[in-house]
Amino acid sequence: MKDSQGGNRGWVSSRFFETSKMITVAGFLLLVISPVSSCAQESQGTIKSSLSQTKVSSPPARSLFSHPTIQEGESCVSTKCHAEVGSAAHVHTPIAQRSCKSCHDLSISTSRFGLIKPDLDLCLGCHEEKKAFFKQKVIHPPVERDCISCHNPHQSPYKFQLESGPSSARLCFTCHDEDDKMEYRYLHGPVESEDCIACHNPHASEYKHLVKKGPQEIQLCDSCHEEIPQKIKNSAFKHGVINEGKCSPCHAFHGSNLTKHWTREFPDKFYNPYDPKLYSLCFQCHEKSQAFYEQFTTLTNFRNGKRNLHYLHVTRQKGRTCIACHDVHASSQERLIRSSTPFGPSNFHIRIVFAKTPTGGTCMMSCHVSKGYDREKPLKLQVDTEPAIERKKPK
Repeated sequence: MKDSQGGNRGWVSSRFFETSKMITVAGFLLLVISPVSSCAQESQGTIKSSLSQTKVSSPPARSLFSHPTIQEGESCVSTKCHAEVGSAAHVHTPIAQRSCKSCHDLSISTSRFGLIKPDLDLCLGCHEEKKAFFKQKVIHPPVERDCISCHNPHQSPYKFQLESGPSSARLCFTCHDEDDKMEYRYLHGPVESEDCIACHNPHASEYKHLVKKGPQEIQLCDSCHEEIPQKIKNSAFKHGVINEGKCSPCHAFHGSNLTKHWTREFPDKFYNPYDPKLYSLCFQCHEKSQAFYEQFTTLTNFRNGKRNLHYLHVTRQKGRTCIACHDVHASSQERLIRSSTPFGPSNFHIRIVFAKTPTGGTCMMSCHVSKGYDREKPLKLQVDTEPAIERKKPK
C-alpha cells in the first residue's frame, strides 16, 4: 500500500516538474521574442511613413539649362564663348544684333536651351505673319512641331538659314527618300534642278501634297507649261483627262524611265510596228479590242461598214501610231483629230482636214487625196486596189 501510494506520489511529482520546466521555457521565449516583434512593427511603421512622405513631396525640378553669369556689357559672341556665331553668310537678325536675350534666359532655367518660350511660340512671336499657315488645310508636319527642323535659329551658309543646301531638295531629302524621286532616266525639270519649292509650298497649302496651285493638277502644270493651256483654251475638243483637270494619268510628276515622263508605254513616232504593250498608256482608258479585230459593229465608229479602220491603220509592220492622227491634249477637230501631224526627222507638219458625217466622215491630208468611210453604206477604199499590206497581227 505504501509502495503503491509512494509510486503515485513519485509520478505526480515528476509530471509537476516537467510542466514547471515547460512554463519556464515558454516564459523565457516570450521575453526574448516580444521586443523583437515590437521593434519590427516600429520599423515597418517607419518605412510606411517614409513611403507616404515620398509620394506627397517630390524633389525640386532639375535644371535643363544652366549658363555662366554674364556680366553687364559682356557679349555672348566673343572669343571667350560663342565665337563662331554670326560668321555665316545668313545670320538671324537677333544674332546679328547680339541680342541673345531676345530668345534665351541666361539664368538657370527648366526650358530647353534656356528659351524664354516654347520653340514654336518663340518664332511666331516675331514672325507673326506665319500664323496664317495654321489656317490652311494641309500643314507640313515639321511646321506643326517647330521651325528648327528646317531652319537654323542662329546662322547658316544657306538662304533662309536652312539646315541643308544649297538646293531646296537637299533639305527635303533629309526626310524624304531621294532615290524615290531621283532614280528615273528622265527627270521633270524642277526635280532635275532640285527645286522642290517650284511646285510645293514647304510650310502649308490649301491643296493636297502641299502643291502651290490647285485644286486641279492642271492648274499647277499650267503655271510652267504655258503653251498647253493656251492650246486647250483655243480648242473646241479636249481629251477626257484634260476635262477632268488631270495630268497624272499620262505624265509622272517627278520623273519616268520613258520619254515625256509617260506613266506607261506610248509610241511617240509616226510609224511603229504594232505591239499592244506600246499602247499601254492609251489602253488604261480605251478599249484595246479596238485594234484587235478586223471587223465588228461596236467599240468604235471609225468603221467602213464592218471594217475596223483602226485595225487597218495600226496593225501593220509600218503601222500608224496614235499621234499620227490624234492630239493627246486638245484639238479644233472632232475625235481629237490633229490639225497637222509632224512627219520625218525634220518634224515637217502635214495638214489634216477631218469632216464628220452622220454615218462616217472624210479625211484629207496634204500628202494624199480625200478619203472617206461610211458605216451604213461602205465606200470602196483605196487599200482594196493596192497589193496586200504586210500586217503585224495582234497578240
